[in-house]
Amino acid sequence: MESNFTNRDIISITDFTREEILYLCEKGMDMHNLEMHGRRNDLSDKLRTRALSSMFYEPSTRTRTSFNTAARELGMQVDGFSGTEGTAVMKKETIRDTVMMMGANHFDVIAMRHPLDGSLQWAADVADIPVINGGDGKNEHPTQSLLDLLTLYRFNDKKLDGLNIGFGGDLSHGRTIKSLSLALSHFKNITIRWAAEDFLGMPKDLEGLLESRGVKVIREESVRDVMKGIDFYYMTRPQLERMQNVTQGEIMEMMKKYRIDLEKVEGFDVKVMHPLPVNSEIAEIDYLVYFSPVQGFFPQAEFGIFARKALLYEMLKHDEYIQFSGKLADDLEFGNNRLKRATREETKKGMFIDKIIRGTVIDHMGKGTAQMIAADLGLEDKGYDSIPAYLSENDKSFLKTNLRELTERELKKIAKISPDPTISYIEDGKVADKFVYLLCKNDNCVTGVVNEDVPSKFYNDEGTIRCRYCRKPYDITNPKVSDKEREGFISLLPKKIEQIRP
Repeated sequence: MESNFTNRDIISITDFTREEILYLCEKGMDMHNLEMHGRRNDLSDKLRTRALSSMFYEPSTRTRTSFNTAARELGMQVDGFSGTEGTAVMKKETIRDTVMMMGANHFDVIAMRHPLDGSLQWAADVADIPVINGGDGKNEHPTQSLLDLLTLYRFNDKKLDGLNIGFGGDLSHGRTIKSLSLALSHFKNITIRWAAEDFLGMPKDLEGLLESRGVKVIREESVRDVMKGIDFYYMTRPQLERMQNVTQGEIMEMMKKYRIDLEKVEGFDVKVMHPLPVNSEIAEIDYLVYFSPVQGFFPQAEFGIFARKALLYEMLKHDEYIQFSGKLADDLEFGNNRLKRATREETKKGMFIDKIIRGTVIDHMGKGTAQMIAADLGLEDKGYDSIPAYLSENDKSFLKTNLRELTERELKKIAKISPDPTISYIEDGKVADKFVYLLCKNDNCVTGVVNEDVPSKFYNDEGTIRCRYCRKPYDITNPKVSDKEREGFISLLPKKIEQIRP
């Protein structure tokens, strides 16, 4: 079994094939066997000329230290930051600029965590060197999935087909459940059983996606019901930091009947896993379970070293290094999110467009948003005449201004206030260009942060429009977009996420 990970970005577990996952599991077992035979440092000079940039915008214990340990045991140098205090991020430096600085400082690979969904795909697009996703918002955590898979592979006689696994805790707000379940969808006869409150339960879109890939997903009434049909139980911590308007006390009440204690595991031959940390106040795993034979989360944590050690070795075992280009790829200057609309030969009377010789009309906005947009863009302060208007018969707003053209930052600001606006540029009293500006509707997507200047990009996933960065599906809500215009836009989108390099 062979596979090539040379200088490859590791962004999503869905980018791996079944064969690649099994290959990395075997290589991870090689690292495990070295450890078991007292040969931990046998590879300590293999990557001695290599350097890992550890960029952790959020707190981390296991991911950051296991990357550092894996790099150290391969002979690599490690530098970077944990938390943004004391970095130029505090001076409003963008992800783009920080990533470029790491390349300029001759690092060979970046391991990064960031609170925004899609931020790691953006970092990979910017960098000359490979980027490993150590967790982007509540989106994905592919190396956590790899170590989880390696743990399952080790304790299931080196097989991933036919697994029966239970999920518990917070299935809704965390990234580990999503990544692991998508990874398992590569394998045959997978059954997932879960039990949780609705607020913490498995998202319907994820459940549907898994079932479309042949995974059997079963919701049970209780943890004991889950335990009856599984070999492994994967518990997770409630992601309080990603929940809004919910108190810890309310979560503790939700978790009462679902937390793992000795009573719930009694009589079952099961291994309890957890990505860690356990919240010591909510105590989703009772401390007595730590001393039970079912405890499998500390061995699981060590497998993080073996998985990341194998991955770094496979990515960097070649002799060449990547020279810093100092350039950004041309593809990063613009997005592909302007859905072209047909223009009429004559402008429609009564809309005042015919009274603009040169300027911009922003149309098909939500009720009352035109005034908000005019204020947010500061049109009056810029000396531009603007007319916000509301048409009661259509229940919509529009905005006319003699501003000749809008910048990407201005277009993003508009779309954040009123999604899917139609933009018309007027020349000589006629519509010269007309398009709908699409912006990912995921509130935590990196594309929505105006000053990060991430170009909005989409791809065509078998007829579904998805954001390139957070990979969430996108629905066009502008009622004026025809089926022909929509299909024409989709047909021009790439069919998958391709790597971008300068």
